[in-house]
Amino acid sequence: MIEVQYNRGLHLPELDLWLDPQIARPFAFVSHAHSDHFARHETILCSEVTSSLLRDRFSHPRTDCQSPAFHVPIVRDGFRIRLLPAGHIPGSAMIHVTRTSDNASLLYTGDFKTRRSRISEAVSFLSADTLIIESTFGLPAYEFPSPMEVEAEVLRFIHDCFADNVTPVLLGYSLGKSQEVLALLAENEIPALLHPAVVAMTAACRSAGVTGLPHPVEFTGTAAPGHVVITPPHALRTKLFEHLGPRRAAMLSGWAVQPESGFRFGVDSMIPFSDHADHPGLLECIQRVRPSRVLTVHGYAKEFAAELRSRDIDAWCASGGDQLELPIIRPSHKPSTARAPWQKRVVCPLADFSDLCRLVEKTGSRVAKLEFIANYLAGLEDDENLRIATLWLTREFLPSRPGDSNNLLNTSTLRHALLAIPGARDERFREIHRKHKNLATVAKLFLTDLQLHPEALDIPGTAKFVLELRYATESMDRIRALTRRLSTLHPSEGETIVKLLTGNLRTAADSKLVHEAIAKAFLANPDALHHAIRITRDSGTAAVLAKHHNLDQATPPEKPDTPPPELFATAELPLD
Repeated sequence: MIEVQYNRGLHLPELDLWLDPQIARPFAFVSHAHSDHFARHETILCSEVTSSLLRDRFSHPRTDCQSPAFHVPIVRDGFRIRLLPAGHIPGSAMIHVTRTSDNASLLYTGDFKTRRSRISEAVSFLSADTLIIESTFGLPAYEFPSPMEVEAEVLRFIHDCFADNVTPVLLGYSLGKSQEVLALLAENEIPALLHPAVVAMTAACRSAGVTGLPHPVEFTGTAAPGHVVITPPHALRTKLFEHLGPRRAAMLSGWAVQPESGFRFGVDSMIPFSDHADHPGLLECIQRVRPSRVLTVHGYAKEFAAELRSRDIDAWCASGGDQLELPIIRPSHKPSTARAPWQKRVVCPLADFSDLCRLVEKTGSRVAKLEFIANYLAGLEDDENLRIATLWLTREFLPSRPGDSNNLLNTSTLRHALLAIPGARDERFREIHRKHKNLATVAKLFLTDLQLHPEALDIPGTAKFVLELRYATESMDRIRALTRRLSTLHPSEGETIVKLLTGNLRTAADSKLVHEAIAKAFLANPDALHHAIRITRDSGTAAVLAKHHNLDQATPPEKPDTPPPELFATAELPLD
């Protein structure tokens, strides 16, 4: 096989060729024109488009670049070298090397993407003995929706912003992702204003021969209605955006599949619009290249190499540090080939509420959120369902007691409750919890693997269960109650229950919006509704009064009753 060394970068010593080094080298392959893959090397091997982009972006003289066309072989020091399209950004390339003496071969992917692109050349693989693969998203959790779904989410975000008279701001790298989304907007005849850095890179792409990009229009601080602003993430907090007015920002990133990513990046929405291969894309690459040896680089390199070894592939992290698995425990790391049990979802009021929460959470438009909540509340015929659902939406669903927290659930309690369900495995819980810190997501994914028997659950029954956990004085009582309930729910409803118990029912709808929805649902006077809420101190009771047009009959709340003893009359479950 062709020798590969790692010394602050990947090196092929037989060719004295470095692969995407960040330190200046005598001879280096540069896969694409992103700054983290470029240094001022003496001689660069890259694609023609990348050569042009390097000149425009980094003022790098083209005389230092050797730029063969894609698929056209060149011969150097006993090796045949081909550049292949990588599909990552315009000009991005993989390098395929064959030693002519024995036909030993190697493919280095650099950053690549298997999904279609409007502005980048479609990825093209060749079989090789050694595969060096970038593994940025090298965990099974990183599986992106289909391109059609992702693009529909981008357009839905934009039109929701337009409906609310706010400016949509899309955040993406100045080279690559910004041009990809610009081409999508141009195709849908949506005008865009570009940050100066995006203007420069768009002009450079057009100059390099990239098609499908409109003439760039620079954003100067203001945006007319019906326009989208595209900017690098770091620029959103600069003076350029001080006078933009009402706006809503969406980060375009593969990291969007991580729970809570929107809070981490400080944006209104996260959309999994990525220019990297997701986990299925990485596996597709390996299937098409059919290597005897795999070296992983970047991202989850060690984790992805370990997964490949569990599939009987000779795979290692290129920078070292792999942890060997003992044969006796190796089977436990193998991804299960069996399909997860199919969970039949029962039609019930709790399922309807769960669907509303997901719908509101995924919708960026405040107008649309208002419409969804109002329609849902208006459709609740039972007064008790209306009262409780309103309290859930406004996060008033737990009785107020001095010193209490809305969080009735911690990791330990959830773990013990889930592990008491037949068929549960502790190593599976730990695996999911390592990747997803959000307890509601952990519960949903864990329950998906189990053979459950979902039952219908109404809203008052769910509220009674929440009270049961609130007033339980012993942790074992909470665990038994939670096990009994989660084992009879579809994973989606299990997720909702955990969100209620952790006080984390984030529907992106604040109390003010819910109050507006109540007024809209029952044609109530907003001032009279707010007055009733102040008197009753209970949005749910006020919603019922609004439904029956009795807001003038609002009265102060009575002292809460002691919980009835039957709350704790539950059958015991084993906790092994």
